[in-house]
Amino acid sequence: MHRSFPLLLALGLLLAPSLNAASLNPFNWFGGSSDANSIDASSEVQDAAAKLLAVAKEKYDAGNLSSARRTLKKIIKKYPASNSSAEALMLRANIYMEQERWTKGFDDLQDVIVKHADYPNFDRVIADQFDCATALMEGARGRILWVFPGFKQYGTSAKQFEQIVLNAPYNDYAPLALMNVALVSEKTGESEQAIDALDRLINYYPQSMLAPDAYYNLAQTYSDLVQSHEYDQGSTRRAISYYEDFLILFPASNYTGEVEANLKNMENQLASSRLYIGDFYYYYRNNNTAALVFYNEAITTEPDSDAAEEAALRIADIEAGVRPTNKASIVRKLLGAE
Repeated sequence: MHRSFPLLLALGLLLAPSLNAASLNPFNWFGGSSDANSIDASSEVQDAAAKLLAVAKEKYDAGNLSSARRTLKKIIKKYPASNSSAEALMLRANIYMEQERWTKGFDDLQDVIVKHADYPNFDRVIADQFDCATALMEGARGRILWVFPGFKQYGTSAKQFEQIVLNAPYNDYAPLALMNVALVSEKTGESEQAIDALDRLINYYPQSMLAPDAYYNLAQTYSDLVQSHEYDQGSTRRAISYYEDFLILFPASNYTGEVEANLKNMENQLASSRLYIGDFYYYYRNNNTAALVFYNEAITTEPDSDAAEEAALRIADIEAGVRPTNKASIVRKLLGAE
């Protein structure tokens, strides 16, 4: 899944100026005020909040971030219904991001979306949230007691990307966020979550530039779950399906050669599993009818494989009436059981 990462970074940098904020904000779809629990702030409240915001900006410009943050907190707590409250949350989020306190920054940005649905720079909020989640995905650590480096927060990153999808499902950041959920989940060994995210990307955003990567990564993820021909081949079949879909949908892709090789490998794996099951019925159950079914499946799945060649020899023996050597008996004799 590593091949998607450079493309994601490039797309993320290009998206911020290209989005229509108001139409993409899902909190605007049902109308209503920016805060259902508040009433319009009076002009006195608006003026007081605006003056405090101006003071906070002066402190911020002077580099006095802690003092600026305290002033912004007053606005947010004392004047939540004012127009300045959203800007205060945005500025405080910016301070947290400069201090690499990505989780707190993301939370303030989320408050802008939830409490100020008519905020005009919705696209900027989503872009900043994406930056916060990306920083955590890339291994940024929190701080313990504001001093000691904390743990990496991949799980938090995945949750933040999921929140971005919920916040702006029709925004161009949504498929990027889903791809990043998959990348993070793969990194932490959570294959089911990765598969779910990639599946949603394919189904909800089939026209996205990331669709080819999603198909490829889905096939690779299922391929990585394959253990050997002796185990259940559900993952093998799914990998084959997604590799085939990829070749049909994206025949001109640069990945075509690699996908064809991977597809052949998975088909060999599946053919070997059919041979393995056929051998079980032929050698251990003396059930030639069942054995023939699986031997023929091995040949059909990948005619050029070693498994198909062996299956053809077994079929010839069965048709010639050759009785199989009971391998179970041989093993027992070697072990002295008989």
